[in-house]
Amino acid sequence: VCGMMTWTKFYLWPLMAGVLTVSLSPAVSANPVTEPESAIGESDSTTTSPLAPVALTVEDWIAQTEAVETPVITDVQVSTTPEGLSVVLVSDQALSVGASRSEGNALITEILDATLDLTDAAAAEQFNPAEGIALVQVSSLSDGGVQVSITGTEAPPTAQVRTEAGNLVLSVVPGVETAATDEDAIQVVVTATRTEEELQDLPRAVTVIEREEIEQQTALSRELVDILGRLSPGLGPPTQTDRNFGQSIRGRDPQVLINGVPVTSNDSTDGFSRDLRSIAPESVERIEIVRGPSAVFGNGATGGVINIITRRPTEQITGQTEVGINAALGELEEESFGNFFSQSLSGTEGNFDLFALVSRNETGIFFDASGDPIAARTGGTSELTTFNLLGTFGVNFSDNQRLQLTANHTRDVFSPSLASDPGINDLPSGTLARAIDVEEQEFIGAAEPGTISTAVALDYNNEDLFGSQLNAQAYFRTTDIFTSGADFRSFDQGIIQINNQNEVFGGRLQIETPLSETASLLWGADYSNEENFSPRTLFDPDEFDASDGETFRAIGERIQFPRHTIENLGLFAQAAWEVSDQWRLSGGLRYERFDISAPDFINVTDEAIGGGDVDFDDVVFNAGVVFQATPEFSLYAGFAQGFSAPPISRILNTASEGFDFGRDTDISSPQRVDNYEIGVRGAWETIQFSLAAFFNESELGTTLVRVETDDFNLTPIRAPQ
Repeated sequence: VCGMMTWTKFYLWPLMAGVLTVSLSPAVSANPVTEPESAIGESDSTTTSPLAPVALTVEDWIAQTEAVETPVITDVQVSTTPEGLSVVLVSDQALSVGASRSEGNALITEILDATLDLTDAAAAEQFNPAEGIALVQVSSLSDGGVQVSITGTEAPPTAQVRTEAGNLVLSVVPGVETAATDEDAIQVVVTATRTEEELQDLPRAVTVIEREEIEQQTALSRELVDILGRLSPGLGPPTQTDRNFGQSIRGRDPQVLINGVPVTSNDSTDGFSRDLRSIAPESVERIEIVRGPSAVFGNGATGGVINIITRRPTEQITGQTEVGINAALGELEEESFGNFFSQSLSGTEGNFDLFALVSRNETGIFFDASGDPIAARTGGTSELTTFNLLGTFGVNFSDNQRLQLTANHTRDVFSPSLASDPGINDLPSGTLARAIDVEEQEFIGAAEPGTISTAVALDYNNEDLFGSQLNAQAYFRTTDIFTSGADFRSFDQGIIQINNQNEVFGGRLQIETPLSETASLLWGADYSNEENFSPRTLFDPDEFDASDGETFRAIGERIQFPRHTIENLGLFAQAAWEVSDQWRLSGGLRYERFDISAPDFINVTDEAIGGGDVDFDDVVFNAGVVFQATPEFSLYAGFAQGFSAPPISRILNTASEGFDFGRDTDISSPQRVDNYEIGVRGAWETIQFSLAAFFNESELGTTLVRVETDDFNLTPIRAPQ
C-alpha cells in the first residue's frame, strides 16, 4: 500500500514578554551594522568631506547651533524585500546613526539626538513582518535618542543603512545560526553508556536520528515503526501493524526506552509489543539506536537499545500549530482520507521551563494496488485514531541541580467500517478476498477496541555532588490493550475480547565519579516491579448472531493468564580510561536478579493451573577499545553480553491441566547473549560512514516449543542459538 501526506504548518505566537522564535531557512549574509562609518554604506545624500576646512567665526557657529532643531521620527514603514526586510524611518530632518550591537537574536541600532512622535503608535512594534524576522521595535531612550531593535528568529539579522529622500533606510537580511565549531560538531550520545559520551569514543555501532530527519519521514508515515525501519541499519523492516513484534536488531529483541524509562514489557513478544506506539513522532526530539547487547542496561536488551528522547523546552516562549491531511494514492477515494493536528507550547521563564504538546492523527481506509479497499483488522493501522499528550515541566534549583517531571499519554481508538467477507471460505480457491461494509460495532459492558498507555517519570540531576554527577529517576507506566470481539466458538472458547494489562513501577540511580583526569567510573542500581494480566471478556452468542456480529454484550470473564509479578534488581559499574589522545579503553559488569511469582488459576478451557515462585540471577560483562587514528577516522573492537528472561505470560497462557509453574518451568538462569564486534567510522565535513562486523551467540538460549505429550502446552527449551 502506497501513500503520501502533505503538511502545512501554521505558527501562532503568543503576545508575551521575551523573544519569539520560528523556524526559517538560511538567508544570504550581509554586512552587519557595527560602527557609524560602516553603517552608512551607500548614500544618495551630499556630505562635506571632513578634510575640507570650513571658516566660521564664533558668532556664526553659535548662531547655527541655536538654529538646529532635534529630528523627529514621525513614521516607521516596514516592507518585505527579496533579501529580507526594509525598515524606513521617516523624519523631518536628517538622522544620525550611532553605535550598533547584538543582544541575543536582536540587532540594536541607536539614532542619535532624535525624538519619537509617531502618527500611528502601532508602527512602533511589528511582529513577524518577514520570514526570519520575529519583531521590529522602535522606542525612545531614557537619556535621549531613539533605539531600533530588529529581532531574528534563529540569529541576529544583518543590516545596511542608507539615506533616501531624507529618510533613513535599513536594509535587513535575516541571520543564520553561527556555524558550529569543531568541538560543537562532535556528536554526543547518552544511551550507549547511560551518560554523555562522544560517538567517536564508543566501541559499538550507534545510529542517531535527529528531529529534522523525523519531520522529513512524517511526510510519508507518522508511525515510528516505519520511520525507524527506514533510517536504522540492522533494524528489522516495518511490520505494517501497530506492533513492533518481530522487528529485531541483529536478529534479537531490543529494549525500548523513553527518556531512559523502560517501555518494553516481559510480555512484549506476545500481546504487549506496542513499544514504538507509546509516543507520537511529533513529540520526539531524537532517537538513539545502540546495536548489540549491553551489560549497562537490564533485562531484554539482547539485540540493542532504542532510546526515544522527547522534545526539550525552548529558551523563548513559542507555540506551534500543525495541521495536515493524508490519503491513499490512486483514485483518492473519499474513504481513504485522514487528517492530523498538533498544538505545542514551549518556553523558559527564569528557573522554570515547560514543553507541552497535544496531537491527533486519524487514518482512513487502505486500498490495494488494484484500487480495492482492504478490510481493517485488529493490530492494523487503517481506520485508527491516535491521541497523544506529552508534557514536561522542569525547574533548575541552581546551575548544577535540576528536577523534571514528564508525563506521556497515548490512546489508540480502532473504529472499523469494513470487515473481511467470511464467505471467502465457500468460494473456489484463488478467489480475491473482498471487504464488506459493517455497521459500527457496539460494546455493552466492555471497552472499545484500542490501546491506552500512560507513563510518568520524575528525574533529578545533580552535576556536582561531592565531585560526582548524580542522576536519579522514578517512574510509573501502565498499558491496557483491548482487541475487537472475535468468534472463537470453533475452539470452544465462545465469543471473546482479549484484554492485556501491564503495570510497571521502578527507579534508576546512577553516579558518575571521576577517578582521575583521564578515567571515570559510572555505577548504580536499577529496580523494577512489573505485573502482567490478561482477562478475556465473554459475550452473549445469541445477541451476537441476531445482530450479524455487530453487538457485543458482556456476560462474563475468563482468565487467559493470571496477574503475575516479575521483580528485577540490577547493580552495575562501568569504567572508561583515556589512555592517550588516540587510545581509549572501557569495560564493566552488571549483576541481575529476577524473582517471578504466579498464582494458581483456572484458564480459558476451565483447566486448573498451578502457580509458584521462580528466581535466578547472573552476571554479564562488556569491554571495548577505540583507536582514534585521525580526528576524523577511528577503529574499534568490543565484546558485550546481554540477557533476558523468557516471556512468562506465554508459558502461563499455553499451560494445560496438571502444569505447575514453580515445578515445571526450567528457567534457572536467564538467556545470556555474547556479542563480538569490530568496526571503523569516519566523519568529515560532508561525508560520514561506518562499517561494522559482528557475531552473536547464546550457549543457553530460550525457545518456547510444544512438548511431545501435549498439543497446546509450551515449555522453554534451553539450547544454543
